Amino acid sequence: MSNPDNPNGSITLIEDAASAPDYVNALLTTGQSPENLMDYLNRKMVAVPGFSPPESPAANYCPLPNCSQEDLNEFRSAGVLLKALADEARAWSTNLPENFRPAIIALLHGGLQVQVHSLAQVSFDGIRIEGLMGDSPCSILAHQDTVQLICHAVATNVEEEFAPRPIGFIWPDHNEKI
Repeated sequence: MSNPDNPNGSITLIEDAASAPDYVNALLTTGQSPENLMDYLNRKMVAVPGFSPPESPAANYCPLPNCSQEDLNEFRSAGVLLKALADEARAWSTNLPENFRPAIIALLHGGLQVQVHSLAQVSFDGIRIEGLMGDSPCSILAHQDTVQLICHAVATNVEEEFAPRPIGFIWPDHNEKI
């Protein structure tokens, strides 16, 4: 399927906010570039000297085919995804040097990036993501298959626009900040 406005199929960057789609303009402040909504990882990801991501616990692996159908179905739930992500962030927090903290970025369709402040399961396979998209606070309800979640390290000794925030996980019986 070809686009008559873009016959080569190349990616066209939006040069100014006035030519951006309305949903992008709604998230931008005056004079801000649409690329600001898609470059958080490029600005914030840093190398951590001597750090390797922790090994995944065996409990986070897909169950063997000889488990019950109930266990297999539960493994597909958003709650299991969030538990694995919380375990990952907790392990990063434990293993990172003192001047670093874990952070989570949610990548959405079209490359939009959300700095995650909290995550919660809202249905069997749905999650609620609260955070910042660019400089704008947002709350997103999404099917777990439509979001990619990235755990990475953020240096805490650099001056940030916003105070460092722990990542909040909301469980049915308690809340946890990592």
